[in-house]
Amino acid sequence: MKRISIAEGVEFLEAPQQESWLMNNGLLISGEEVIMIDGRFGEEETLAFIRENNVSRYFISHFHIDHASDAWRIAGETDCRPALNRTEYQYLQSSENMSRATGYGQAGVHKLVEEILMPRMGLQYVPSIGSYELAEIEAISKGQLLAVPAPGHSPGHYCLYAPQSNSLYTCDLGLDRFGPWYGFPHCNLNDFLTSIEKARELNAKQLFSSHRPVIREGTGEAIDRIKTIIEKRHEQVLNAWKKGRKTVKEIAQEGIFYQRTDTHGKRAVPVMCYWQESMVRCHLEYAGLHAEDSE
Repeated sequence: MKRISIAEGVEFLEAPQQESWLMNNGLLISGEEVIMIDGRFGEEETLAFIRENNVSRYFISHFHIDHASDAWRIAGETDCRPALNRTEYQYLQSSENMSRATGYGQAGVHKLVEEILMPRMGLQYVPSIGSYELAEIEAISKGQLLAVPAPGHSPGHYCLYAPQSNSLYTCDLGLDRFGPWYGFPHCNLNDFLTSIEKARELNAKQLFSSHRPVIREGTGEAIDRIKTIIEKRHEQVLNAWKKGRKTVKEIAQEGIFYQRTDTHGKRAVPVMCYWQESMVRCHLEYAGLHAEDSE
């Protein structure tokens, strides 16, 4: 794991594997209190890092499975207290809350998620998980990090800006190979595009994110690429609509988002289909269109 200083008392933690569901990058803030924002480096490696660095709180940026999977283990096997942002922390407290927040229950795939994806990722619910405010990050870092709310990917998603080095931690804004993800009902393209614009306007010299190494050249172009991907997908969705694909399922089958839906095994195909159908709905809503199979 690489540790890169981006401000006084603030380090970027680069995981051994990039663009992986099983690992993600994070931040370490060392001051009167030591907190870690995200950062998954392997089950035992994450726990060891937390112990060795006396991390007192583990701030999960957002509730998605690739970020929240270690929370229960951290709570049970270390003295560190995991917490989720104030908007989303209840989602991780119970099966019912997660089912409702993701739309899995209504779509009929929640059982598959709990039987296949959660065990594979190591996710368990944490009824006692606490919450944090973005202002706490600013206070603990003594102003070295400024919070930039950036919803779209999730309701409480955010970026963190370090003015000292003109660096931006974009979290899951979409800098990785797949690009922006918005596969739940609460995702919103208007919000996502606004968040991209806010990130672009900061004109950061360095970009850090959850799932890829630091970007130091072409930072503006890297953020523009996120918007371009959304625009290209939007054009493809509208083209499918114009060709007579009037249902979400028909448009989703065009392969706009996933070329394959069996990458997590055949039993999990309905889950991936649900994700891409949710993204299709985002584009149709953005265009003011109503699919025949929309509820």
